[in-house]
Amino acid sequence: MTRVLTSLFVLCLLMSAASCTGGSQAPAPAPVKKAPAAGKVEAEKPVPVLEQVEEQKPPEYQVVGVRDPFQPFAGLKPAESMISGEIGKGVDPLQQLSLAQLYLVGVIMGKQNKALLQDTTGLGYIVHEGTLIGENNGVVTKITKDSVTVKQHFKDYMGRVSTREVVLALRKEEGVK
Repeated sequence: MTRVLTSLFVLCLLMSAASCTGGSQAPAPAPVKKAPAAGKVEAEKPVPVLEQVEEQKPPEYQVVGVRDPFQPFAGLKPAESMISGEIGKGVDPLQQLSLAQLYLVGVIMGKQNKALLQDTTGLGYIVHEGTLIGENNGVVTKITKDSVTVKQHFKDYMGRVSTREVVLALRKEEGVK
């Protein structure tokens, strides 16, 4: 039994070796070029010049009506810096706070109305109409006897500039009607 298996194994090896070398097929002879006769000089044929193909520019990505997915969310151009609200670049500490961190403590009525705002750490700020306030470059537009109105300009995720008015109202004490 082992003789049969070894003879089959040797036969398979011989067949595979014969198929790898090409077997009994002889390689095709290389074509031999005739040398031109010394007396005859053939004129070389001119090689036709191919027309030069104009380089095609790749199509440019056009952003029309949608946000460009290849641009960052925050505007990095100087013209957009007022809208994007870059924090920490030479801005007032009042502009680094969110309006949710501020609450109205008091109002001073006079020639120019002023208001006292306090942040969550207890630090107070005196503001008047036109003061820049909040992260989204909000501007104090109106001060009344019991509220301060702030108009904010901000960019949404599509890159459109939106405006929102936020009213900070005085807190009423408990028990006072």
